Amino acid sequence: MQKLGNTKLWKEPKIAVFLSRKSQKEFVQKVLEWAKEIPPEVCFAGSFHSQAEKCFLHHVLQNGGKAVWLLGKSLPEYLSREEDRALDEGRLLIASFFHREHFNAATNRFANDIAAMHSKAILFGQISYDSFLYPFYQRLLEKRKDDVKLIS
Repeated sequence: MQKLGNTKLWKEPKIAVFLSRKSQKEFVQKVLEWAKEIPPEVCFAGSFHSQAEKCFLHHVLQNGGKAVWLLGKSLPEYLSREEDRALDEGRLLIASFFHREHFNAATNRFANDIAAMHSKAILFGQISYDSFLYPFYQRLLEKRKDDVKLIS
């Protein structure tokens, strides 16, 4: 495993966030508003792979929040301004479990499983029955019903 950033974030309470690749802009705004209500000491975790998840990650970091970004591929060569600043300020941990250029379904599932396993709460957003995330959502709902929230 390779990592960049503040490893102490791993031990903080986390909310895992999984948003569909098909999430619409209006829905993403709804999730960003929800994130503003979460106490600042909470850290968000996820693979932040979909456009909606990336938008969520950047919003959290721009507003001084903390995140654990779990990758199913190699560490990125370049980071955004928000990511760089968050690393410098100790508000971001990026962990890579695989040495490969791109995600695939298996490495993405692995990163998602790790995020969920190490989070106290799990948020899913705008997933449909044919979504990549739907079987994952069902499995977690069966095992951790009280920890899983779905925003539609």
